Amino acid sequence: MTETFHSQLSTRLETYPQRFRARVAGRVERVHISHREANPRFEVILLVERSKPLPPAKTHPLTGMPIAETGEDLDDTVDICAEEENTGRAPAVETDAGFGTRFSVIKTAPRVLYPDFSPLAPGMRVKLIWLGQRQVPGIVAGGYLRVSGMLSTRDEPVIYNPRYEIVPSLES
Repeated sequence: MTETFHSQLSTRLETYPQRFRARVAGRVERVHISHREANPRFEVILLVERSKPLPPAKTHPLTGMPIAETGEDLDDTVDICAEEENTGRAPAVETDAGFGTRFSVIKTAPRVLYPDFSPLAPGMRVKLIWLGQRQVPGIVAGGYLRVSGMLSTRDEPVIYNPRYEIVPSLES
């Protein structure tokens, strides 16, 4: 069984990078809470029903800090697989360097184009791990979640400290 899982995973994810932002929706299959003496760690196995890659996080031009994601959903019709209108160039930032010298910097973000298929097929499993948490409110086995975060596919699909939304069901 593990051989078929790893072969399915490798064929589906081989065209994706080892780490990329993704949004995944599915049913909580299992919850694991670490014991009292161990470091706090809350683990969930999510049975995937839908998934899609997300574009790289946009960063603030001056600070370089990522800007919070908004309005991203699994049902959005935005196609990040096709060429985007955005060239990845940030606007020029003018800075006063002192002594009457001014210069401008244009940052160019790398363009990322993903394949036309979703990264995780329905029925695959992804592990969600919240480090530093003994329990995450509202997450129970059998519930439905939408999560987003950095999906790592090195050994098995894992998302650490994902943003999550508890949904009544994924039918609608």
